[in-house]
Amino acid sequence: MSGAFTGRDVILNFAIALETGAAPTTWKRLGMMRGKSMKTSWDTVDTTADMSPAFTKTNLVTFKAVEFSGDGVSYGEDAANQKEFKAHVISPGSATDNQPKVWLQMIDPDGDEYEGPFIVSEWSDDRPYSDTATWSMTAMSNGNVVFTPAA
Repeated sequence: MSGAFTGRDVILNFAIALETGAAPTTWKRLGMMRGKSMKTSWDTVDTTADMSPAFTKTNLVTFKAVEFSGDGVSYGEDAANQKEFKAHVISPGSATDNQPKVWLQMIDPDGDEYEGPFIVSEWSDDRPYSDTATWSMTAMSNGNVVFTPAA
């Protein structure tokens, strides 16, 4: 059994690539992050009918959606890879059909891992007058995102 861990020890890697084909083999860390959140939700359809047991609603799931959101402190150093990621989101190139497509890989300290293709749907830069400059982003799944528990 592994112990508890803090979010600062969770790593987020990215690769600028289309969702087609195999997962990337080369990843870059998106550094100087603070919050990292992965949320999975399922769309449902109502299957309730006049003979449903005990007049209780029944459902089936149809499609899965995975959403990543994260934020960090703005750094200019290349080691954080923030400028490359931001440039791709704001002005995506032909390598991804001019779409802000990336693969994301989130790894917990115990080895649990999320990995899959995403479209970055939002990027925000915050530059308060008397505080640290920060950024935040949201991405939605654009194909199969897989959760693999540590062995």
